[in-house]
Amino acid sequence: MVPLDEWLAVRGDQYATLLDMQREHICRAVTERLKHAFPTLCYDPSRPDATEFQQMVYERTPHRFHRLIQVVLRLQSISVIEREYRWGWPVLQRYRVEQVHLISHIRWYFEAARKFAPLARTDRRPFAQLEARIIQIVQSITQTTIDAISGNGLQGSLGFAT
Repeated sequence: MVPLDEWLAVRGDQYATLLDMQREHICRAVTERLKHAFPTLCYDPSRPDATEFQQMVYERTPHRFHRLIQVVLRLQSISVIEREYRWGWPVLQRYRVEQVHLISHIRWYFEAARKFAPLARTDRRPFAQLEARIIQIVQSITQTTIDAISGNGLQGSLGFAT
């Protein structure tokens, strides 16, 4: 078994290229799963552009995650994921995004990646380790909940206006 760090250094760039060639297929599959599994995700009827905004979220979220995975694979650094989610979690909660949405999105991305950019047998375990590590990071970060609606929790210390 190849350690994840070693796999990233040896195979990360090659697999990033393969994933990028299949980006549209992967992202489209994830977008469809998000729409069907979470039909009210980021829908705010008080917005004048509620439906358009929601569709934009469905479309852009998988692409953004794809770019993060590209950075992880090409630069061999999982810390990028941690920084991105640590920064984004308070913002995401304002749109009622929950841990289950993020974890599902990650799983569906990796599932689509395996389908559209098949791994060599020797790459399967490290790729699964990468997925597990990202999920672990997200679970750890999302343990903190900020109540952006009623002002409870850490809201004030992060500078959100009510």
